[in-house]
Amino acid sequence: MSTSPQPVSGFRRKFCWSASDEKNEVLAHEWLSLRTLWKATRPSVTDPAVQAAVDDLFPQETWKSGPEEWHKLNAAEQTIGLVLIEPQLTTEFMILMELARSRKLASLAQHETNATLFEATDESDKAMGRKRAAYVALLDDLQRWFINQRFIRRIRGETASRLFIFGLCVMGISILPFVVYFLIFSLPFYGSSIPPNDIAKGHTLFSSSPVFGLGMVSAFGILGAYFSRVMRFQMNIQTFGFEDVVTEYQPRMLYVRLLYGMVGAFVLYFLLRSGIIGGTAFPDLEKISVGEHVVWHANPTGVSAAHDGTMDPSGLTILNPTADLAKLLVWSFLAGFSERLVPDTLDRTEARSKNGDHE
Repeated sequence: MSTSPQPVSGFRRKFCWSASDEKNEVLAHEWLSLRTLWKATRPSVTDPAVQAAVDDLFPQETWKSGPEEWHKLNAAEQTIGLVLIEPQLTTEFMILMELARSRKLASLAQHETNATLFEATDESDKAMGRKRAAYVALLDDLQRWFINQRFIRRIRGETASRLFIFGLCVMGISILPFVVYFLIFSLPFYGSSIPPNDIAKGHTLFSSSPVFGLGMVSAFGILGAYFSRVMRFQMNIQTFGFEDVVTEYQPRMLYVRLLYGMVGAFVLYFLLRSGIIGGTAFPDLEKISVGEHVVWHANPTGVSAAHDGTMDPSGLTILNPTADLAKLLVWSFLAGFSERLVPDTLDRTEARSKNGDHE
């Protein structure tokens, strides 16, 4: 019975190596076991044509591990199962039954019923026909289960590779607004350059140019949407299957989810700016800025927070977002991460509006 996984990840196939070119000891051993079983059964097969047909099923090279090689092994196992003699048939069936129980096959109850056929050593043609049919049915179910497991492992690997590539792109998009902000900080602002050694000189671009904030807000909305998909993938990895890929992890579905997160953060930004939602947990958009802080030389007593003439600036500066900017980015992330945050907020806003109309 073939049980080895067949790793055919698209990422590995494209960027590393082809798994079908690897030597697979498990596959070779499966062929060896099947050949040994056939050698014990062959003398009982009286038809030379059947003997020759089964002999031709065994390949000269058994190390390759591609889909075609596993298919040939499965076909050979089923063919030989139809000519096994009674002692071998019963032994092989019981071995497969233990495997089926450990894998908890969906059709296990039916195979348990068929197991009663092997309790008697009846070797009549009718009894042997039923036993062989039961054996092949169990073998086929197990083969299908292992094929499905290999397929699931493959799509999990391909989905992880896809999420990795998407993650690199999303991280680049998230960092881009900060790069632009840094470049603006380095250029003259309102006709004058930033004074040298000026500490905490904050540019209030969000309050003076509201549209400027949409870049960071949208980027963090996309980041939140991406994080929600990655987290769901990690949490459901054991049950992840084909339906999950089709409904949530195809490239088009990921694009839609990222766009949904960006629009959600976009809408939340204007809800904040309009004053429809607010409070201490929400940012004050009038105070959103990024300050340039000078790093001062240390003296024996520590680092001073102000230049008192006794210390010189180190020549290093850092950009430090205000608490309100941090709040805005966190809420933008949450708007992208949660699929219900913005819709629920809009529903509550609509409900308040209707209640106000009735009053």
